[in-house]
Amino acid sequence: MNLSTFAKDALREVGNIGSSHSAGSLSELLSSKVEITPPVIDVIAGTEVAERIGEEEMIVSAYHFGDDITGTLLFFYPLTGAREVGKRIGGVNTLMELDNLLQKVSRKMADSFARAISDFFAVDVKVSSPRLDESRIGSIPELLSALGMGNNGALFFSTTLQDSGRTYCHLFFYLNEEDVGRIMNVELQTFEDEPLNFSEIIGSFEKVFEVEERLNDYLEAISVPPKAVREFLRSSGSGFSENRLRRLLEQVLIRAGIGEEVFFEVKAPLTYLLRVERCNVCRMVQGGACHTTSTAVGRFFMENLKIGVTVREVECRNSGGGACVHEVCLEQIDAFSVLPTASDIVILNLLEKAPMELQELIEKSELPEKEVKESLEILEYYGIVERGGARVEITSLGEVFLTFARNAYPGKEEYDDSWDDIAEIERRIELRKQSMPEEKAPWEM
Repeated sequence: MNLSTFAKDALREVGNIGSSHSAGSLSELLSSKVEITPPVIDVIAGTEVAERIGEEEMIVSAYHFGDDITGTLLFFYPLTGAREVGKRIGGVNTLMELDNLLQKVSRKMADSFARAISDFFAVDVKVSSPRLDESRIGSIPELLSALGMGNNGALFFSTTLQDSGRTYCHLFFYLNEEDVGRIMNVELQTFEDEPLNFSEIIGSFEKVFEVEERLNDYLEAISVPPKAVREFLRSSGSGFSENRLRRLLEQVLIRAGIGEEVFFEVKAPLTYLLRVERCNVCRMVQGGACHTTSTAVGRFFMENLKIGVTVREVECRNSGGGACVHEVCLEQIDAFSVLPTASDIVILNLLEKAPMELQELIEKSELPEKEVKESLEILEYYGIVERGGARVEITSLGEVFLTFARNAYPGKEEYDDSWDDIAEIERRIELRKQSMPEEKAPWEM
């Protein structure tokens, strides 16, 4: 099968959309976060599939896609990951019961994968279980052969669903030439109501990848000091509009090409809304959701701020929304590890002993009145203290927070006041590019 590198990249994006939804389904079943490894799409032989997933004994599920888009989805569960899934969901005592449970889990993930692709292309995609003579299958290559996959190599999209280093399953999406042809010939209804053949708009992915490359450049060049992260978390009230970290994030997304106007706003404690007006991602990939934006924002918080985050699109221009809106939810433990100041700890140490009147707290803390009031405002906002009139008391969450803060509060922190200088950031990006050997983009090879 002869496919250009860029066409493979486009198909990888399609597979990434489906696998992300599969991971979401597994996450709901396990009631915990499930991540996917960077997806790979390549022509590989059946023996190579076995090599890539390892030699551990596996439980396997297979599903066919039908109607307007076709393909075969495979789930390979290493026994250690399979048993963890069975333990989390419960009601499993034997290997046969575990196998039956995983077939149901796989079906739910396959349905989610198919539904995501169906929504992306606005076509029918149905899932069915293939008929297999299990008595004649003793290895992965034999399984692939029974599913109609040749030994000379086939096109596979693959990724791994995992959590904290534990592998739950390996997901493989097999596409033969007919499958690829069906995808390439699907007509997409654009936002301007002009249907385009998918193969005709693959060029749009080039623009998306260019945006992603620029975003990657920014994320690698930005270094945010902990003090700036703390100021961001503590400016969720009236000062948020002037916060430097918020403005830097908006500026980076605009300059990378995500949208013409970007607004980052507070929704609730540790929850924010990112609003993208005239989203360029939607313009470039008609019918698709803004995964590029969600991924970039997620990386910014996790990699640059060291705070776990969940980002989901709650409104999209391609679905009739006025703008593309993403909800950003920060992990409480990660955020609270950066949030506290020395004043917070002094105040909470006093409140841990007993509730106090505000004036008494000011006197015993020996802190300036303005500093105490500002600290209490933040602590109350995050549910760490409660106030009734002039009376202040620590909450149960505050007691946990205090224990954590005592251990997590840092000593002296280095602080570069020019950390958000966009011109300096872009200068570093340019210097790094100049030091690297020139490479052609995949679509130019």
